[in-house]
Amino acid sequence: MRAIFIYYTMKNTLFLLTLAIASFFLTNCALNSSGSGAPTHEKFIKADDYPQTYTVFKNEALLATGNSSNTSINIDLSDQRIKLLVNGQVALDSPTCTGRAGKRTPTGTFYIKEKIKDKRSTIFGKLFKGSTQVYGGDRRKYKGSYTRFLGSPLPYWMRLTGDGIGIHYSAGVKRYPASAGCVRTPMDAVTTIYYKVRKGTKVVVQN
Repeated sequence: MRAIFIYYTMKNTLFLLTLAIASFFLTNCALNSSGSGAPTHEKFIKADDYPQTYTVFKNEALLATGNSSNTSINIDLSDQRIKLLVNGQVALDSPTCTGRAGKRTPTGTFYIKEKIKDKRSTIFGKLFKGSTQVYGGDRRKYKGSYTRFLGSPLPYWMRLTGDGIGIHYSAGVKRYPASAGCVRTPMDAVTTIYYKVRKGTKVVVQN
């Protein structure tokens, strides 16, 4: 009886050990295939709500490898999306809001000319006479007198052109063109982009 008990105990131990090993390999295969568990970018853009979604797609593993020397930016005016690419692969895909009719964001290839985290506009803002605000908006359109100008904040500013077009944070990201030419981008995306690029990073703006 003792021999039979030992035999079944060893058999059960071996069975449990086999199950543990199998479980270990299956778990690791699943982790390796799914990565962070987030959907792929290919699946993300195929979703029915992609054209209107405010969701920011991030491939965290790819983003971790991104730096100022291997990143570039693509802005799609038709989809109103901005993408950060790492070695040519999409690491981030965010809604954006570009220039409205008459103020269209220019298309073409640009290179970031300037990066200023706490930038303020030199054109749009508030005009004061003493302590009283007398105007708000495009200062070029105001014909009266004033004593002080306070530019509108443009956090995480990345300049694309010499005439004031750039990428920056804005709470006013619509799912249609609504800006005065700049590329409005939500905070979650613009901060990531800002710290992954440098002055000279390539930016492609396309229809």
